[in-house]
Parts: sequence; structure tokens; C-alpha cells
Amino acid sequence: NTSLADGVLTPLSTSVIIAFPGCKDSGKTVNLIVANGTTTVQNISLQVPQCRLKRDVVVINNSQSGNVQTVNVGYQIQNLQPGAIYTTYYAVDGSNIPSITFSTRSVSQTVPDIMARSGGMVVITVLLSIAMFVLLVGLIAVLVIGRK
Repeated sequence: NTSLADGVLTPLSTSVIIAFPGCKDSGKTVNLIVANGTTTVQNISLQVPQCRLKRDVVVINNSQSGNVQTVNVGYQIQNLQPGAIYTTYYAVDGSNIPSITFSTRSVSQTVPDIMARSGGMVVITVLLSIAMFVLLVGLIAVLVIGRK
């Protein structure tokens, strides 16, 4: 079945990541058809990568050895309209893999909650600033008194 890639933040506002077909189609050239209602928006021809590793796991960086491992989890369809509903499916060897319907996220002009500052963060910042000021005043006082 055609599906969204596991473990990936979706839906995105102008793109989506569609999981590759199963390992039985490994190495084959497939067509990925994206439609908005009855209109075909994109028809993409691509080759399905080999199934050497589990494909729904992405390791971006291994900090212990410094190596970067890339694992193909799916194909990113770009240039979609925000807030729209799409249907996509793979065509392999003349037959269609069952489709999936997804929607892209509407673009929001508001500041995301992740960027907001909590009251605790403000209090800690103020306390640390006051402590730094007191330490600097104390250092200056010690230097002035030490010269006498």
C-alpha cells in the first residue's frame, strides 16, 4: 500500500514524504502519481532503492564516530499547495498500488508555541543577570581594595 513515511513529521505545508513501495519492487522503476481531486498534479518516475536496511529508520548523525548514515525512507513530493487535499499512488509494472489521501498543513502566520518563552525561563534569566552583575561589582571592589 502507498503510505506516509513513518517517523517523519507530516504533514508539511508544501511537501509530503511518501514511503517507498515494498522490497518486492526494489530496483524497479515506478511512477508516483499525485492528484488534487481529478487533476494530476505531478507524475514522477523514480527507481525504488534496495532494501538492505530497515527503511523506516533514519539516523542523521552518529555523534560517537562522527559518521553520517543516510537511509532512504521515502520520496519527498514538493511544490504542493498549503491546506490542500491530495491523493497519491504508485504505478508499478502497469498496476496501481492502493492510494493514500493526505492534506498539507495550512501556513500559519502565528509564532509557534515552541518559540514561546515560559515564565520560568524569564525568572531564571533575570536571576542569572542579577547574579552576574553582583559578581562583577564584587570583583571590581576586590581589585580596588586590594590595591590599597
